[in-house]
Amino acid sequence: MFGRSSCVLAVLVVAGSAGAQSAATPRPFTADDVLGVRQVADAQISPDGKWVAYVVNSADLKENAYDADIWLVATTGGPPIRITTSKKNDNQPRWSPDGKKLAFISARGERPQLFLISPFGGEAEPLSESKTGVTSFQWSPDGRRIAFVAQRDLTADEERRQKEKDDAIVVDKDFRLSRVSTIDVATRRAVEVVSGEYQVADPQWSPDGKRLAYVSTPTPKADDGGLSDVWVVDVPAAPAAGDSAASANPAAPRARRLVENEGADNAPRWSPDGQRIAFLTLQGKAGGLGLPRLAVIPVEGGAPRVIAPTFDYPASAPTWSADGRTLYFTAPVRTGAQLFAADVAGGTVRQLSDVKAMMSGATISRDGQMAAVTLSDVQNPNDVHVVPLRGAWKPVKLSDHNPQVRSLTLGRSDVVRWKSKDGLEVEGVLVYPIGYTAGRRYPTVAFIHGGPAGVWNQGFPAGWGNFAHVWASNGWVSFFPNPRGSVAYGEKFLLANVRDWGKGDYDDIQTGLDTLVARGIADPDKLAQSGWSYGGYMTAWTVTQTTRFKAAMVGAGLTNMYSMYSTNDLQRVLEGYFGGEPWNEEEAYKRASAMTYIKQAKTPTLILHGQADLRVPVGQAQELYMGLKKNNVPVELVFYPREPHGLQEPRHQLDKMRREYDWFARHVLGVGGPTRTVQE
Repeated sequence: MFGRSSCVLAVLVVAGSAGAQSAATPRPFTADDVLGVRQVADAQISPDGKWVAYVVNSADLKENAYDADIWLVATTGGPPIRITTSKKNDNQPRWSPDGKKLAFISARGERPQLFLISPFGGEAEPLSESKTGVTSFQWSPDGRRIAFVAQRDLTADEERRQKEKDDAIVVDKDFRLSRVSTIDVATRRAVEVVSGEYQVADPQWSPDGKRLAYVSTPTPKADDGGLSDVWVVDVPAAPAAGDSAASANPAAPRARRLVENEGADNAPRWSPDGQRIAFLTLQGKAGGLGLPRLAVIPVEGGAPRVIAPTFDYPASAPTWSADGRTLYFTAPVRTGAQLFAADVAGGTVRQLSDVKAMMSGATISRDGQMAAVTLSDVQNPNDVHVVPLRGAWKPVKLSDHNPQVRSLTLGRSDVVRWKSKDGLEVEGVLVYPIGYTAGRRYPTVAFIHGGPAGVWNQGFPAGWGNFAHVWASNGWVSFFPNPRGSVAYGEKFLLANVRDWGKGDYDDIQTGLDTLVARGIADPDKLAQSGWSYGGYMTAWTVTQTTRFKAAMVGAGLTNMYSMYSTNDLQRVLEGYFGGEPWNEEEAYKRASAMTYIKQAKTPTLILHGQADLRVPVGQAQELYMGLKKNNVPVELVFYPREPHGLQEPRHQLDKMRREYDWFARHVLGVGGPTRTVQE
């Protein structure tokens, strides 16, 4: 909630092969090294199971931007090959049904567009000419067409007013809604097929190519995400090459809503025979809280049937097996993620993987024999792996995009558990400082995740929000608690902080620190707390409830829940957690607000906030800043221009990491200036 041109294979850059070793002497991990880690994602296995296309995203400090490119690797091994080299982002590689082409979205033009490329040699060719830019797409089963999503074009009057800066904004009106169109790959002709007065996403072709399923929400507003519905629409036949432009754009066909449910319905996926659709459903009150469940519904109508209703973790979008008997999906489980298979008829769920790591993706070959995933753990950044789906779980690593990490010092980690004040078992991840010695106490930072339904996992900590190895290189313990409200511990645990913000969740975090002190790990006189979004909320709350911390960092934090409600973009979520609107639940909002208790705060606090944040508007930071300043508490407020709720520009991310470390070093350790290991 609150948490790129191409060229032929012969001249492409090749990544280091899996298993390569570095002879460099290990050195401390720095903030610059965090940005130097290449992010590997979106592993897409080819239909024949012989190749994996995927995305590698790298920070470019000179351009102050990220550059995503598409790579290719054989499932039998060998050096990965970079197949796009544009300085703009290339994302979402998707195989054509015959495996001879890759379509992807590139930002190399004025607007993101669809491109086609042969993964085995050749240049990328532009396919679409959307005036507003393509956001997502899917190939038709016969490979002749692609369905894509783009905002509607501006009208002539809107274009005129935009040029003249006659651009007054009427709140909750005049939305630029997205549409679904199909484009003929051979002729490049596009036909709009979904154009209702609602926002659309996630188009999915039926196996016979005659229909599309998709997801709608009333508006593009984030708050309407809890009102999503699944629809099915007939798709007009592709226009013949000699058709006129007018006949290539017939009236949009009528759509039919598939599921009648007040809650959110998402991720429709057709069965191989085209008779059923699997999807994710959150049944009940609109905008309500809880776990989405995997369900199946007949395409021609009927009641949805929840598959495995007792499965207690949030499933990803499902993938059908070729015989239609099984649904594959991934789900976060405690501090890791696993791959599962659910029997469609009986609802039995089998856990296929057993990894103490973070797993993403899981695309499956057409014959159902092999899956491609990305895997990372605390010691190893994300890389592409393949694994047979029959027999023992034995993933094979295919890429090695960050060999430089082996020349850096890394802290070891543990999963720790403790009992909260009310006896609830809570869990978290602990990363120890380099050279950790049992019995010696260390300065410790508690990092609180966003959400509140986020979760800390055992993935590699190489982001501006989690750079634990930098802290480890500088002699700190990093503590990542998953208090009640975290998503990967079952629905009861997920909902345990409803109408309870600042109570049980606060106790969970503080008792976790008490446990580290009792075990002789954390130095009780050298504690700090940090968090972003809901983690920022919890940290702002904490500095008004205790003086045990020597320093705090509040990132994009919620501080006054009453004013937060009407100025942010997720009213339904807050109503779910607090029981209603603030004017009807005034005491609940007031009790859970840090500003109510601001006169009790004493902890030196650094406040960081994106200046274009709509999720947690800047007024929340300003209220906390003024409250601390007027009460003579050491405080510093930093705004990041252009940034939304999460920081996107590499220089801002680097500044955040350095600034946060320097604040804690100064107020916890008494170090007056920045340290070289963080700065360089």
